[in-house]
Amino acid sequence: MRTSFALVVVAIMALFGCAAAGADPDDSVADYATVSGSVVLREPAALPAATLLTVTLEDVSLADAPAVIVGQTQFEVKDQLTPIPFTLVYPVPAAQPGSVYGARARLTLGDRLLFTTTQRNSVDPFNPLPIELVVDSVATETPPLIPDVSLTNTYWKIIEVDGQPVAAAQQMREPQLVLNGQDGRFAGSGGVNRLMGSYLVDGKGLTFSQVASTMMAGAPEAMQQEQTIVGALGAVRGFSIAGDQLTLVNDSGQPVLRAVAVALR
Repeated sequence: MRTSFALVVVAIMALFGCAAAGADPDDSVADYATVSGSVVLREPAALPAATLLTVTLEDVSLADAPAVIVGQTQFEVKDQLTPIPFTLVYPVPAAQPGSVYGARARLTLGDRLLFTTTQRNSVDPFNPLPIELVVDSVATETPPLIPDVSLTNTYWKIIEVDGQPVAAAQQMREPQLVLNGQDGRFAGSGGVNRLMGSYLVDGKGLTFSQVASTMMAGAPEAMQQEQTIVGALGAVRGFSIAGDQLTLVNDSGQPVLRAVAVALR
């Protein structure tokens, strides 16, 4: 009896072995990998609405032949300041050992190319590391897309402070600034309290002083963000404007606050 049972087990194992041996390797799930990084404009500029970012991973082994695309991602850039983060997923089997691979980025508006990479950015498709893609403006005879907005008498919506995006707390004012062009005073909001004080412009130099606020209480996160905004204003030593984008910098030239001009109705 035991011998018969053993023979049955062996027969079943043999059948499974045959089935496994006959399995098609092409039925296995494709192996995918991800390369991530950021796109940076070499010269800061305001990106118009509906700008598309396209990042491509391609085989550039043959200099006299078109590059072979391995993977590509494309999305609309909405209210984003550079660096613009991206993630590109591609099938690893599409890459061949010994070939040369690179990544490139393009910013387009409709059928018009605005920015593109101009240097090779090598990528190892079998061991992808984070990569920064620097794009250059494409020469054009058309006028600037967005004329520079005036520093004063403009409603500046604060969108970033100390490298972190600014959030408007629910049922609270949005953080913003308006620099009065007549009396050297500014007013605005930190998100919870109204802000006020003085400012001084000297060429591209800019400083804020006598910064004060009302004394309302809010959510801890909103209060912390407001304190960071007030601290950033105290560190401001200069500014630059590109279209409708305002960047305030410290004495080392590092951005401490970014804002966008908003047209009031």
